[in-house]
Amino acid sequence: MGLLAFICLMFGPRFGPSLRFFLIVRRSILRCIAPIVLAALTGCGGIGLDPYDTGVMESTLVIDPSGTIDFGTYNVNTVRPARKDVVLYADGGTHLAIIDVFLQDNAAGTFKLPDTLPLPIRLAPEGNFPILLRFNPDDPITYYGELSILYDDGTAEGAVITRPLQGMGCVATGSSTDC
Repeated sequence: MGLLAFICLMFGPRFGPSLRFFLIVRRSILRCIAPIVLAALTGCGGIGLDPYDTGVMESTLVIDPSGTIDFGTYNVNTVRPARKDVVLYADGGTHLAIIDVFLQDNAAGTFKLPDTLPLPIRLAPEGNFPILLRFNPDDPITYYGELSILYDDGTAEGAVITRPLQGMGCVATGSSTDC
């Protein structure tokens, strides 16, 4: 019989480096032998992904859609959240590293990212990275938020691009599911 412990340690600002630690403890079939402990660590480095980074990036990060990402009006009694695709593009002739993607909103949890994103990710020139955002309002009010993307712009700090998020909750009248 094996025991499995999962420990996730996060440090630094929300978009900073992360460290994951897995600890697996297994008992031996022969009870007289000490347990076997296996450990594996994964993590990511600093903002500048390449130690030979020149500080000059030929690619820029483009977000589609541009401007406010608007979910429109959505029924608060609908079981499934509204969904909107947002695509991040590396526009230029060099690779572009996306370090982190995170949300801030006026009602925590109304706008959601996928539970797991494969970050950091390095986009090839002209490559893209789609993200499915969700909007699940609880009340018939207007919600605001912000999508933030931390990427490697060739500086030690990296750069953050933000896009406003907006959506409105409503209550359907009668037997209609539309507001």
